[in-house]
Amino acid sequence: MNVAVLGGSNGGLAAAADLSLAGHRVRLWRRAAGDVAAVRDGITLHAEVRSGRAKLDRVTVDLREAVDGAELVVAAVPATAHDDLAKRLAPLLTETQIVLLTPGTLGAFAMARDVARLGGRLPLAFAETGTLPYLARKTGPADVKAPVRAANLPTGVFPGERTDAVLAKLAPLFPVRRCVDALDAALANAGPIIHPALVLLNLGAIDAGRFDVHAQGTTASVRRLIDAVDDERMTTRRGWGYPVPHYEMATYYDESRGAEGLYGAGAKAKLLASGLWNETVTMEHRYVTEDAVLGLSLFESAARTASAPSPAVSGLLLLYGVLLGRELSSCGRALEGLGLGDLALREIKTLLQEGWTSNVWARVLRA
Repeated sequence: MNVAVLGGSNGGLAAAADLSLAGHRVRLWRRAAGDVAAVRDGITLHAEVRSGRAKLDRVTVDLREAVDGAELVVAAVPATAHDDLAKRLAPLLTETQIVLLTPGTLGAFAMARDVARLGGRLPLAFAETGTLPYLARKTGPADVKAPVRAANLPTGVFPGERTDAVLAKLAPLFPVRRCVDALDAALANAGPIIHPALVLLNLGAIDAGRFDVHAQGTTASVRRLIDAVDDERMTTRRGWGYPVPHYEMATYYDESRGAEGLYGAGAKAKLLASGLWNETVTMEHRYVTEDAVLGLSLFESAARTASAPSPAVSGLLLLYGVLLGRELSSCGRALEGLGLGDLALREIKTLLQEGWTSNVWARVLRA
């Protein structure tokens, strides 16, 4: 398959190298010429499934060159970059392409709305995963280690009625698991469950320098907060009528249930053994800017729409609002912020299925 991978961070390099080693024709888009030069001769991947030196079809700073002719466009960028990426992609997409966000935080809907507002052509579909396909860290400009790969990758499609066609294309590349729609996938995202709690309750150690929040930072008290957020997420999912599996965090922390989880058996042990997450975390890290600011605001608004209680999620949003000096509730990826605040739960679910053929699509674009 012809694949364009957009972004050269940890996940972008891992995806480009892994898909190339799997035999796909991969173009990689980087924003800066210096970044292109660093990977022009290939990317070295160290991973649990495939390892080796991956030679890419093309590495370019020209987004048109990367996207032109690609059947699949993998946006391996944080959700905070979706707005800018939508502006860049709007004049370039074709009606036959699939855009995959890894992960999305309901970016599948947000990007479709932005592309439509800009007058761009909408692709066959936007899809998003509920977590990162690879737990990876760059160890050099052209070297990346991915000690853990997703075993169960919840994937939602916007419009949802195109799910069968999209998953048939994605299944040979990733271990996709069918979701009802894009919000179903977004509410399976482990990032907003685990990372805001880990950062907030370890700020003293984080402020002192390099620190591994997953190893030293995962204490019994931290787990209690993670579990509280996770319980609220599952109550919200049930309120929206989303079926199991919910990929609860117990499937990551309890090894006896590991095979049910996002990353399969032994994932936690492999992540900790790698030592790759001993790093400097600031308030600009995606654990905060993506998972707390965008992810928790989505979780809170989804809970409110489903009349589900969310005191742990709301409390985290309030505290992060204090730390960042701005209001976070009802902002970011909250349903209100996406122009869906005036719609009932049933109307939103219908819109997520029908997409831009829905009779409320024009209303959403004006919001």
